[in-house]
Amino acid sequence: MKKSRILLGLTFLIFTVSQSFSQEHQLQQKSVIGIFETPNKTQSESFSSINRWISLNYNSAQNVVQLNDQEAGNIIVKGINEVVYKNLMKEFYPNNKYMQDFSTVKFNHTMEINIKDDKFRVIYTLGDIVTEAPMTGYEHITDMVFDLIDLTGLKEEPVENYNNYLEETYKKAFIGKKKRQKMQELTRPVFEQVNQDVIANIKMTMESIAKTVNSSADSDW
Repeated sequence: MKKSRILLGLTFLIFTVSQSFSQEHQLQQKSVIGIFETPNKTQSESFSSINRWISLNYNSAQNVVQLNDQEAGNIIVKGINEVVYKNLMKEFYPNNKYMQDFSTVKFNHTMEINIKDDKFRVIYTLGDIVTEAPMTGYEHITDMVFDLIDLTGLKEEPVENYNNYLEETYKKAFIGKKKRQKMQELTRPVFEQVNQDVIANIKMTMESIAKTVNSSADSDW
């Protein structure tokens, strides 16, 4: 019972800290928009803090920053993020040590940051998938996977297209009907989780920026 209270307390604390920075999150198909309050922070102070965050969190800030307009309070950053998701095939070959448990997909993304006194906005948009296809001639797979990324909720058409691809591919590989059907049943829950992980990853990035802005202070030395 004591452990339950501790866990509930930690959950409440994390939720409270997150809410203290974020005013709202708006989900679009390939974008998340976050608006953050920065009490008693001028546009100039927030601009400086955000540029510091970019320098610390990107390998080469000079290469990723596409716009840095202090007067207007606008910054545009381009980068790459990645999401790890469950490998469907591992479900059917659990003892195959050469088959990875998880797959990784990398996305190009753009962050547009608009800064005012006491608040800023981040528009985080996924551009495309930069993960290479498993082999030449399979580039269309990345397009199908990107179609399955919908931050407003997974739609039926891309699921159907992906499952049709699985059916054709694994039928040619002489995989039995039951296994093919089971793999198709996994498509929706796996990519629903991928979408949730993408959203969580983006929100965590935004919260990190907000934390840097709100906690920044002048140094005495």
